[in-house]
Amino acid sequence: MKKDSTIKNLMYALKQVWLADKLLLIFTLFKNSVEQIFYVFFFVYLTKYIFNCIEQNIPYTQLFRFLVIACSLHIVVHFICGWYEAYRKVKTPAVYRQIFHRVMDLSDDLELSDYESPEFYDKYARALDHCVDDAIDIAIKTGVYIGNVVSTVMSLIIVLSVDPAFLFFMIVLIFFSFYFGKKNAKAHFDREKDITRNKRIADYVKRVYYEKKYAAEVRLFDINSLMLKRQEAAVSEMEKVSLKYRMKSAFYSFLMNGSYSILAGVVAFFYVVLKVRYGHVSDMSSYIAMITAMAFCTDQLKASVENRIFISSESRKFKNLQDFLEQESKEDAALEPVHEISSIELKDVTFTYPGASTPTIRNVSFQWKKGEKLAIVGYNGAGKTTLIKLLMGLYPVTEGAILVNGTDIGRIDPNAYRKCFGTVFQDLQVFAMPLSENVLMRRQENEADYETVRNALTNAQFDTNHPGLTHGLDTMISREFDEEGFVPSGGQAQKIAIARVFAQNPDMVILDEPSSALDPLAEYNMYNNMMKLSTGKGVIFISHRLSSARMADQIYLMKDGQIVEAGSHEELMAQKGFYQEMFLLQAENYQDSIPEEMLKGAAAYYG
Repeated sequence: MKKDSTIKNLMYALKQVWLADKLLLIFTLFKNSVEQIFYVFFFVYLTKYIFNCIEQNIPYTQLFRFLVIACSLHIVVHFICGWYEAYRKVKTPAVYRQIFHRVMDLSDDLELSDYESPEFYDKYARALDHCVDDAIDIAIKTGVYIGNVVSTVMSLIIVLSVDPAFLFFMIVLIFFSFYFGKKNAKAHFDREKDITRNKRIADYVKRVYYEKKYAAEVRLFDINSLMLKRQEAAVSEMEKVSLKYRMKSAFYSFLMNGSYSILAGVVAFFYVVLKVRYGHVSDMSSYIAMITAMAFCTDQLKASVENRIFISSESRKFKNLQDFLEQESKEDAALEPVHEISSIELKDVTFTYPGASTPTIRNVSFQWKKGEKLAIVGYNGAGKTTLIKLLMGLYPVTEGAILVNGTDIGRIDPNAYRKCFGTVFQDLQVFAMPLSENVLMRRQENEADYETVRNALTNAQFDTNHPGLTHGLDTMISREFDEEGFVPSGGQAQKIAIARVFAQNPDMVILDEPSSALDPLAEYNMYNNMMKLSTGKGVIFISHRLSSARMADQIYLMKDGQIVEAGSHEELMAQKGFYQEMFLLQAENYQDSIPEEMLKGAAAYYG
C-alpha cells in the first residue's frame, strides 16, 4: 500500500473521532504519546543515571531526590491514564453515533437496486464491521506510535552517546522491521477482504436460527441439513483462506521477531561484553546500562512497527467506509424540493432488475392526479409491486420517464418526495417498539399524539381495547425484549401498518395489498374508511380482490409487466376481457361465503 494512501486513510479515521469529540482525539494522541516518551526517561535515562551515581560516588541524598521526582511523575502519568480510560468509555458512544448515523442516513438515499447486488452487501459489511471500535483503536495506536517513534529516537540518542557503533544494529533492525511489517499488514488486510462473503453467509445462517420470522419454516421443513451445510462450507472456506494468509503472517512475524532477538539481543549483548572486556572503556556503568537501554529501544522499535502495521491495516477499513459514504456525493444542491404532489405521470416506463435479462415493467404510461383513486390489479408476478416502487422512486427506471408535477423524478429530492406518501406494502413490518410508536413511527410527544394514534387504529379496524394490550397504547409490540409485550397476528400487524397511513395524513396514499390477511368484511370496511378519509388525496391500491377495485375511479389491469386493460369497473366488464374473467371467477368463489352484512353494506355503498 502506498504511503500517501495510508496517511489519507489514517486522517479519515482520525477525522471521525474529531467530528464526534475533539477533546477525545486530542487527549488520546497526547496521553498515549507522552506515556511512551516518559518511559524513555524512566527506564533508560534513569537506569543510566543510577549506574553513574553509583560509579561516581554521588551523594545518596541527591539520588534519592531524583528518584522521588521520577516516581512522582510516574504516578502522575498513571493518574492521567486512568482518567483518560474513564473519559474514553464515556465518549465512545459519540464516535458510534458519528459513524453509524452517517451510514444510516446514507442508506435512506440508496436505491433498492443496490440491495440486489452481493457486491453491495460485501461493501456494506466492510464499511461497518468494527469501524466504531477501530476508530478509537486507531487513534490510540496513532498516539502510541508517535510515542514509540519519539522514544525510540530519544533512547537511540542516549545509546549512541555512549557508543555510535550501536547505530549499526538499529539501522538493520529498522529495515527488517518495516519491510516485513508491510508484508504482514497486507496479508492481514487481504484476509479480511477475502473472507467477507463467507462471513456474511455464516452470519445469515445464524440469523435464520434466532429470528422469529424464520421459526415456523425451520420447524416445519427439514432445512437444517441445507442451512448447516451452507454454514459449514462458508466456515471451511474462511478457514482455508485464513490459513493461507496466517501462514504468510506467521512467516513474516518470525523473520521480524528473529531479527530483534539476534541483532538487538544476542549480538548487541556480546558486543557490550567484548567492549567491556577488551575495549578501552572509561565509563563502564554506561555500557552496562546500555544493555537495558538496547532492550528498551528494541521493544519500542518493535512496538512502533507493530502499531504501524495495525494503523496501516485497520485504516484501510476506513477507505471502505469512505468509499461507501462518498455515494452521498450526489448533487443534492441541484435537486428540487417538493412539498406537495399534484400529479405523477409515467411515460413509456420500462424497468429491468439488475442482472435480469428481461424487463419486469414494459412501456407503462398513465397519469395519477391528486384526488384520483386508482386500482392496479392482475395476477401474481404481473409487476404490480415493482410499478409501485418505481412510482415512489425506490428504483431508477431503465427507460422512459416519471414526471412529478411535470419534473423528472431524478431531479426531485427523494427524501422530501417520499414524505408526501403514506404507504403500506404487502411485506410490511412491525417493530419491537410501543404500539403508539409503531403507528406514529416516532416518539409520541403529547396527549394529542395519543389521540391521533387511537383514531388511526380505530379507522384501521384495530381493536384498541384488546386484552393483550396490557399497557394500552404504550404496550410493547413483540415479546423479544418485554415479557408483557403484545404479539400481533398477521391481520393485526396489517392494521397497525394501515393505521400509520391514517396517522400520517399524506398527500398520496399507496396500499400494496395491505389487506391480504384480512377477511372480506374487514377488507371492505378498511377500504371504505380509507376512501372516506382520503377525500382530496391521491390513492393507489393493489388488491387481489376485485370487489374492492370497484371503489376506484380508474382500474389498470397488468399482465406480464404491461397495462393491458384500463377503465372503470363497468367499462372493463363491458370489454369482456381479462378483468371480467377474473371478476366473475372471484364472484363465483365468494358467492356462498360473503357475509350477509357485507352484501348489504356493499349495496348501500354502490347505491
